[in-house]
This record gives sequence, C-alpha cells and structure tokens, in this order.
Amino acid sequence: MVILNVFNNFCSHQIEATPFLGAENDMFTIRFPVFLVFSIFLAACVTINVYFPAAAAEKAADQIIDNVWGPEQTPPDKKSGSSPPKTEDKQIEPKTEPEASVLRQILSFWSELVISPVHAGVNLDISTPAIQALQERMANRHQNLKHFYNNGAVGLTNNALITLRSQTNVPLKQRAKVKRWVEEENKDRLNLYYQIAIANGHPEWKKKIRATFAERWIDRAQKGWWYQDEKERWQQK
Repeated sequence: MVILNVFNNFCSHQIEATPFLGAENDMFTIRFPVFLVFSIFLAACVTINVYFPAAAAEKAADQIIDNVWGPEQTPPDKKSGSSPPKTEDKQIEPKTEPEASVLRQILSFWSELVISPVHAGVNLDISTPAIQALQERMANRHQNLKHFYNNGAVGLTNNALITLRSQTNVPLKQRAKVKRWVEEENKDRLNLYYQIAIANGHPEWKKKIRATFAERWIDRAQKGWWYQDEKERWQQK
C-alpha cells in the first residue's frame, strides 16, 4: 500500500533531465513521467515478493498427519472446506488522470503475471525421500506412543512438539523408553519442518511451516488427548 500511495502521489509529476553535450546551444531537455520509471522499479520488486502459501501448508500438514497417525485416528477438521482460502484484493481508487489509468493497467498486468500464480493452485512438495523416510519413522513410533497419548502421559505442545507431561501415567519400567520415544519424535518433527521448507526452495518458511503444524497437530488430535493452549496451559480435547 505504501508503494501504491507513493506511486499515485507522483503520477502527475515529471522528471527533467538536461544533459550537457559540450556547448550551450547543444543542450536539450528530456521530460518523462515518473510513473514510467516507478513501474520499472515496481516490476523488479514484485517478482521477488513471494508469499507463504498458508492454505497449501495446512493441506500438506493434514496429509502428513494422516500418514503418521492414520486417517482413522484423525477426526475430520471442522474448518476444512468451510470457506475458500482468503485472497487479498488490492484496489486503486478511481482517478481521472491518464497516468492513473496507465498505472492501473501496469499493476493489473504484473499482478496477473507474477502474484496470481504464486497464490493460485499452489501445493507444497512433500514427496522427497527425506520427508517420506521421516513420515515412516514417525508412523512406526506412533504405534508405541498412542497409548500414552490416550492415558494423558504424553501431550501435544503449542510449538508443534510433544512432551512427557505426566510420568505417573507411565510404568516405571517403561519411562526410559517413553522418554526416548518423545526425544526421537521431537527430533524428527523438527527435521520434518526443515525438510519441507528446503524441498520447496524456501528455508525461511521453516518457522511458518512449524507454526502451521502446531495448529494442525492439535486440531486433528483425538478426543481425550492433552494439548497446550497459547498460554501453555494443559487442556483435554
């Protein structure tokens, strides 16, 4: 919006250049509208402005959770299909100046050419060998952990990990094993979020992918399982 406001403010202005060619009578003046210069700058900027595909991340997270926990153990998501992904509509107030009309055409062109493909029909790649191997290990480990989810010994944290929240619900002879399973699960989860980010060419997405999984693990947990809310208070589904 800042760029658009600046753009509109300067649309009616011009840049004047008077290059010196060696003699006074050879000097000349060049006038051209600022919006042409600014459009070139805008084109260069918008091509690298790639947004995080939140809807695609949720879809990928749900698919992986189904693979790890099993679709029969993950309840239907109440939010799924309830509303289409939100998109941002950027509009420019109508202007009477010819420059404003040209500006709208330029912005519309670059929006269709660059921004729209980024948002429309995006799917995250979760098919790499590293991601597949992590899912398989986590699915096998879940067979050991699900009993402790059910009895409340293990809970889901609000940062996309798990923790041993109640040792008293774990037999003394099994506590060392359960602790190891929790540590291994957390290690694989952190690696999973990283692998998804780099598989899609954006390592900087790791934090947002992890935040997405934090929500999806909890949303798709079974009734009776324990999880942390935003204030790290334990709640039971």
